[in-house]
Amino acid sequence: MYGPKAGRARVQDLLKLCYRYLVENTGTGKHGLQRLSNGDWNDAVVLGYVPEKQRDAVAQAGDSVLDVTKASYAQVGESVLNAAMASHVLELYSRLLTYCGDKESASDAQKRAKAQREAVHSQWTGKWFKRAYLTDEIGWIGVEEMWLEPQPWTIIGGAADPTQTKTLVQSIEENVRKPSKIGATILNKPIKTMQGAPGTGTNAGIWPSINGTLIWALALTNRELAWDEWKKNSLAMHAEVYPDVWYGIWSGPDTLNSEFSKAPGQVDVELLGVKWTDFPVMNMHPHAWSLYTITKLMGVEFSTQGVDLAPAIPKQEFRFSSPLIELEKTTEGYSGKYAPKIAGKWRVTLKLDQKELHRISSVEINGKSEKVVREGDRIVFQGESTPDNPLRWVLKY
Repeated sequence: MYGPKAGRARVQDLLKLCYRYLVENTGTGKHGLQRLSNGDWNDAVVLGYVPEKQRDAVAQAGDSVLDVTKASYAQVGESVLNAAMASHVLELYSRLLTYCGDKESASDAQKRAKAQREAVHSQWTGKWFKRAYLTDEIGWIGVEEMWLEPQPWTIIGGAADPTQTKTLVQSIEENVRKPSKIGATILNKPIKTMQGAPGTGTNAGIWPSINGTLIWALALTNRELAWDEWKKNSLAMHAEVYPDVWYGIWSGPDTLNSEFSKAPGQVDVELLGVKWTDFPVMNMHPHAWSLYTITKLMGVEFSTQGVDLAPAIPKQEFRFSSPLIELEKTTEGYSGKYAPKIAGKWRVTLKLDQKELHRISSVEINGKSEKVVREGDRIVFQGESTPDNPLRWVLKY
């Protein structure tokens, strides 16, 4: 409800309502995965993939409604994407509850995150993770084809073990990154029964919203591939590869056609009921993900004590600047700034490879020399800031 009659509630209480709905209403299926409900990010998991004559089988038992938009998948269908994302999000929620002092709820959220992680881990095909389970009759999808959407989240959420992660990154590189000039494709190959022409939309097209999570996952595992994927999804790269396609250069649509299509770098005139070429610009995904994933390439992760940094840009020199955080690398070392809106003493860590880690010879905090402290693969230091005077630091070789 909006307006003067709208009620008031704390964000913490609203999050608890959402959490209870997730665990009690949406729930998990027989494989322990978050249920698909009526769909997840990709509507085509059901509407585009399942042949129309089989869609009634996806409805709950005893439901005579054949309209798939009205049928309920909540009783049967499970989403590996939802589960893999939940393993990460619920872990963050647990940390938030711990920070708020609600240890009992934090423990419950953490247990559910672990359960989702384990359920996803079991859906490994040998090369990638499955996509979804629909019904006992239809079974699994994503066994013969790689669906990209859940794969990054298995790395981000920790469902993929080190061996799986190594194989998965190789599979992503060979199957969906190499075949495309401007960003990974959402499928490793078009599916004949899928709605939409091959190489368009959810039938092996290119989606910045999914490739954003891919860049994030690659930043955790392979910085060269992460940096390359970031560049391939940029508007600048589209301008170089497809200079005669005006959209995609200064702005672009939600999705672009891949090399599997008859018109790569473009978008179909009509796709999923939308006339894309009528206004193929001003979608926020091509812009927002480039900005958001830069923070992932910097490895920015906030904690209750401060901030952790793990830069993943394979360059000798770079500079990232924002009102809150700055990070610069030069031939002399690293420097940065942390500027929270409140005064405090903050713990900052910088993750480096072993060679660089031991090259750091001096630390300067707010103009004062401090002892170099190493913890594992990180340089660790503390410093104070006020709203008018950010914490500034310099690490020199």
